[in-house]
Amino acid sequence: MVALENVAIHTLNGVQYGFVLFLIASGLTIILGILDVLNLAHGELFALGAYVTSSLVGALVGAAFTPDSGLGFLLVVLAGSALAAAVLVPVGLFLEAVLLRPIYERDEVYQLVLTFALLLVIKDAIKYVWGPKPVRLEGVYSGINALATVSIAGRTFPTYKLLIIVVGAAVTVGLFYFFERTKTGRIVRATAIDREMATAIGVDVDRTFTLVFAMGAFFAGFAGAMALPPTQAHLEMGADPLVLSFVVIVIGGLGSLRGAFVGALLVGVLTRWATWLYPAMELAAPFAIMAVVLLVKPEGLFGSWGERA
Repeated sequence: MVALENVAIHTLNGVQYGFVLFLIASGLTIILGILDVLNLAHGELFALGAYVTSSLVGALVGAAFTPDSGLGFLLVVLAGSALAAAVLVPVGLFLEAVLLRPIYERDEVYQLVLTFALLLVIKDAIKYVWGPKPVRLEGVYSGINALATVSIAGRTFPTYKLLIIVVGAAVTVGLFYFFERTKTGRIVRATAIDREMATAIGVDVDRTFTLVFAMGAFFAGFAGAMALPPTQAHLEMGADPLVLSFVVIVIGGLGSLRGAFVGALLVGVLTRWATWLYPAMELAAPFAIMAVVLLVKPEGLFGSWGERA
């Protein structure tokens, strides 16, 4: 008999995992939906965010203060994550303006080859700066394993995972507000729907594309930053998030931000349930979910960006 408290804990684990997936997939969805570029380097931007966070958190702990509580360290990690994501913005600006822009009008194969090359370049850059060995935050703060927990349904649950859920929810609300309520967000959506018409009414499409790619890099870096504390940063960590991001956006519908959100939570919760009940399904679960969804709705759960973003 399945205990209710186990269902609650694994559901929360799934929601937390889903928000991390959405942070990654949102950037990929924005880039794909507007620039029509399948960015194979997106996973390495996720990894770069994790590595940068390890250094920034170390700098903050050394220069500012040494937290004497789990809450203090959570605040330091949150600040470090925001700064790391901000570092990814000029990286995104450079990649789009210098490397991607000249090949927009070429065949998609050029984009795939270029972004795959960027994947390798970023991975080698990470290896050059941080070395080949995995990086963990224990190296900058020995008290990370003593982070506070809360009691849920009689079981303990890490406070940091709750922080990811809260931050992920806030980012989600902010993203939808940006695209639906702000002038800049509407311009971005208009450009996605009809580039020629957007140009005709005076929209600077080049600037819009640069903004979009920078946003994608920001959210990839932020996802990597938030995912770091419970795990470690290593050279291969960008592969799985990239593949799972594709799974999420295919489930949700190519170019749909709403679909990416629903798909991420669906994959997160159902994968955690499947892993709990049938551990052998850990790797296959996301792809099984995708297969079932595509059998029912081949176009994904939601329409394209231009129809139902």
